[in-house]
Amino acid sequence: MNAAAGHGPRPSFARYLLGTILRPGPTFAGLLQDDRRLGLGSRALALNALLYTLVYVFLTIGKGAPSVFTPFLAISRESYYYYNRFMLAPSMFLGWIAAAGVAQLLSRPLGGKGRFEDNLSVFGFASLVPCLASLLHDLPDSLLGALGLLDLRAYEVTLNSPTVWRGILLALYGVSILWFLVLYPLGLAAAQRLRPAAAVLAGVPAYLVYQAIFAIFNR
Repeated sequence: MNAAAGHGPRPSFARYLLGTILRPGPTFAGLLQDDRRLGLGSRALALNALLYTLVYVFLTIGKGAPSVFTPFLAISRESYYYYNRFMLAPSMFLGWIAAAGVAQLLSRPLGGKGRFEDNLSVFGFASLVPCLASLLHDLPDSLLGALGLLDLRAYEVTLNSPTVWRGILLALYGVSILWFLVLYPLGLAAAQRLRPAAAVLAGVPAYLVYQAIFAIFNR
């Protein structure tokens, strides 16, 4: 996937997205040859933020509330999802930038030769694609709640009980986490031209930083 300027038609955003799912290594390499890479990576992160903001909008409309996990922030459970609509996108972008910075710092002593902007470009797609697995659960169920077809508070209790729905949720979230742990090192290997072991050593902590910032504001 060569997207260098002046070498024929350039791949679309959708092609990069599909490529990250099917052939992430070559897709990241192609993305880094595209002069639009930072804009494309930013668009991927923005799409992720939009989809999950919709989840919290639907949860607010459906009067959902956390039933087991206590929010880290000093916000009542009753109004937590209401405020979450406004915190999600900024926290996601903050985590994205922090993860790229941590990756840049860790990559240098490991032989990294790429730029901070390159990390941002690949991490945009590496953050969106794994969330597609969790969105398979979160988006439809929150929409059903907003439409009045699902009691979100009762369903929240079900998800925290030993039921088949909890099993499905954990499976999808497990796939999402594993996907993050694969795509962040692969993206960093391409962005910084690192060997696989070095990419894991820098990429996994970068993902953990992204996830920690996200969890603080969105639990």
